[in-house]
Amino acid sequence: MKTVKGLIKHERGQLSHVEAGGATYFLTFAALPGESFSGEERGIIMESCRHGDPAQWILHGAVVMPDHAHLLLTPAFINSAAQRGWLSLSDVVKGIKSVTARKINQLRGRRGGSVWQDEYYDRMVRDEADFVVKVRYMKNNPVKVRLAAKPEEWDALWISENAIERCRRLEAERERRRGSGRG
Repeated sequence: MKTVKGLIKHERGQLSHVEAGGATYFLTFAALPGESFSGEERGIIMESCRHGDPAQWILHGAVVMPDHAHLLLTPAFINSAAQRGWLSLSDVVKGIKSVTARKINQLRGRRGGSVWQDEYYDRMVRDEADFVVKVRYMKNNPVKVRLAAKPEEWDALWISENAIERCRRLEAERERRRGSGRG
């Protein structure tokens, strides 16, 4: 298991990744071309995303689409005799991808192989406003591509109560500022 103890930048494949201990990230990883996840398979992926919360990461939200997944999470701080630091994003993604690929292949009656593209995209969340934008994006993703009429109708969408409350607080603050003429 790799940990992060500050700001690091590394290259993996064709994408560069920047990690900072304690930061929150918006992650996207995609299925191999031609792969499409059934409702049951999306459930497996969502279960795996939620399984690591809170021991390995704090999951703020996730949406699993037929061919990709988005997660909003903060890696956990590991404080053991062997290691001290934040769990690396590459370990988070590797764990989710490997477990879900194995379970999906079992469900499909296949011996093995990946169902995911090697790369993943990550973006560090800059502030509360950016956090809210990411939550809204995840909630609206299934609606935007017409998989559901409303976010709550999609079978593979989960937003934490904490994330919902953070969004409400920012909206209330914006309303308060509008009402006082400051914004």
